[in-house]
Amino acid sequence: MSRGTYGPNRARRLRALSTLGAMGLVAGLASGMLAPPAGADPAPTAAVAENPHGKNPVACDGQVYVSFGNPEDQLYTADRGPGAVQFSPLGDPTPFLYNAIGVNPEDRFLYGTSFGGADNELIRFDGHGKFTNLGPIEGLPSDLYISGTFDDEGNYYILADNNRLIYRVGIDHHGKASVTGTIDVEELEDQALDIFDIAFRDGFLWGSTEAGAIARIDIANESVDFFPGVLPGGEDFGGVFVYGNGDLGFFRNSGTLHRLHVKNAAAASPEFTVLSVQDTTPATNLDATSCFLDSSADLAVHKRAPKTVESGATVTYRITVRNEGKEGKKGKKGGDSSGWSLTDRIPSQILNPATTTEGCTITDGTLSCTGGPLQKGHHEQITVTGTAAEVTEATTVSNTATVFGDDADPHKANNTDTATTEITPRPQS
Repeated sequence: MSRGTYGPNRARRLRALSTLGAMGLVAGLASGMLAPPAGADPAPTAAVAENPHGKNPVACDGQVYVSFGNPEDQLYTADRGPGAVQFSPLGDPTPFLYNAIGVNPEDRFLYGTSFGGADNELIRFDGHGKFTNLGPIEGLPSDLYISGTFDDEGNYYILADNNRLIYRVGIDHHGKASVTGTIDVEELEDQALDIFDIAFRDGFLWGSTEAGAIARIDIANESVDFFPGVLPGGEDFGGVFVYGNGDLGFFRNSGTLHRLHVKNAAAASPEFTVLSVQDTTPATNLDATSCFLDSSADLAVHKRAPKTVESGATVTYRITVRNEGKEGKKGKKGGDSSGWSLTDRIPSQILNPATTTEGCTITDGTLSCTGGPLQKGHHEQITVTGTAAEVTEATTVSNTATVFGDDADPHKANNTDTATTEITPRPQS
């Protein structure tokens, strides 16, 4: 919902842009209001004052939105698939940079803040990627706002680089925006604790430092907790969003998407698990947000394994991810899935586990898979093979696979399945 930049010189580049913006030297941004190109909506007029509900809002059926570029910005949809994410352009590039994108749940339009000019204008995008410049945000100091998100009530939160103040912005149905409050978090002024994007979940704002620590900002208490060592350090995670099931997505500017499961999010010590990593396109000025308001899918996992094998024999696991929704029907079973991840800790008694299934990897004995859209009634199969370890007496090993749908899941009881195999000693010669 906001962006960092690609590479170690990010902070210096942002501060340089800030100086240039103040001097009026940023190309195309020196004047106050941004001039829309031909074909774009004009600056606010009486037409903008109409209620925007229902007039080409962005899709909220499991969409993840990304923007990047320099000196132009391009909005994309992030199309998740086996092992990788592809970016599809949405609309035309803007002739200026913007930041801090998020989808407002009140009107379902995507908003961002112009970046690098003398003023910080509010930019609105519709479902076709067409943008409207809504003018300056009243009460917002000029700065480089690199993080942004909306809460469930439609409040827009934006944060500048190396700044302790988070601004809460209200947007009315006429497109007029103004600062309605500030959240003062002293630790965020420390450059080493700088974060590059925020996403809203469970009453907190979430982000990541360059060192890979997860930042959890308590809006009510104006405080922040850092949890180190969760993500790999050394580079910016310029885009952060929330999946429909509550997992967090972190786009790394060098070209990966990391999916993070958070258990006990409000606890003093939440439990973090990186579920999957997908390859993406490396990007500059990366930014991300999502909208899952209309999506749900009942995903289930089924695991099969041989009942008995001898030591030294090949063990084959077959894991099926299925969308249990019924084709042509709506209801509590959910609809089409926009994507999924799966994890499976392979037992230590299964030696040299391997898979050739697209989108799957095995690292340190843990299987991690990612998949793309899965329609109701359809399924995908994963195959894992290994060698049964040597045993001196019959040994039963259990293996559990868990699927995590990108969307809300109305029936979570079928998200895990366990298979057991008995390994028997080799016959005595």
